[in-house]
Formats: sequence, structure tokens, C-alpha cells
Amino acid sequence: MDLTIKSFNGELPLRIRRYAEDKASKLDRYFRDLQRLELVVGKERGLHVAELTAEGDGTLLRSQERNSDLHAAIGNVIAKLERQALKFKARLRDERRKPPSDDEGEAEPFVEEEGFTPVVMRRKRYAMKPMAVEEAARQMELLGHDFFLFRNVESGEINAIYRRQNGGYGLIEPE
Repeated sequence: MDLTIKSFNGELPLRIRRYAEDKASKLDRYFRDLQRLELVVGKERGLHVAELTAEGDGTLLRSQERNSDLHAAIGNVIAKLERQALKFKARLRDERRKPPSDDEGEAEPFVEEEGFTPVVMRRKRYAMKPMAVEEAARQMELLGHDFFLFRNVESGEINAIYRRQNGGYGLIEPE
């Protein structure tokens, strides 16, 4: 799989590009079918930001790293995604994991504050592939998010899975 590199601060030096390609080539061993590998680099508040996305074997992994040194940011983001891939493979092998408890606690009612105006800081769009609830939970954990939207393979409906405070998971399904 070839690495696609995008830079928001002009063209990357050839030695940095080769370094990134060399380090990223090691990620191939964690996937049977790696469809996309994309590195986006830029500069934000004086720091180099590197974001790496890998899509393969029906999963999406993403990592981000900030560092004052571009070389270090790229190396660290690749190492971080490699750890995520190892974690993903280990979870697939671990069949002994017990299912989360179904303990339902009472939620506190939402009280809207006067003058509350939400500010959308970031907007994301992504393709929702049909997947089982267990796979959605794995995706959420791998991305390091507290919730994950997905199309349920059983119902075809959009569902949300989220991490509960007691360590279990919650599933939101439309009626």
C-alpha cells in the first residue's frame, strides 16, 4: 500500500517524505487488506501536527501527534497507530472477553441554560458501513472516542454506541 501524504505548509522535503514512507511501510503487516493509508501534516500554534489514517480489514484507525520537530511528529504518529493496530489484532484474538454489564442507571434530566448557544468547533463526514454492535464498540475504542455512530447490520438503522460511566456500553437505537 502506498502512503498518500498531504501537507498544508507547502511541499515536504524529500528526506522527510522518504522517512515517512519507510516507517509507514511497516504498518502493512497488521492488515490483510490495507485500502488507504494517509498522512496529513501541517503546523498549528507553532507545533507540527501529523495525522495518520489507516483503513483496512473493515476498520478505520486514526492517530494524531503534535511536536516542535516534524520528524518526531511523523515518527510518533506512526508508532501510535502501530500500537492501535496491535491492540486491534489482540482484541480480535481475545475471545474470552466477557460482555459488558447491562446495568442501567438513572440519568439526570437535561436543563437548558439561558442564553445557551452551541458553537460547532469541528465537523466530520465519513461513510457509515454496516457493522455489528461489537465491531462498532471496537471501532470506538480504537479511535479513542466516547461514542460512535454506525449503521447496524441487523436493522439497517443508524445507531450510536457510547461508553457508560460504569465501564460498560450503551446503545441508542431509533424507534
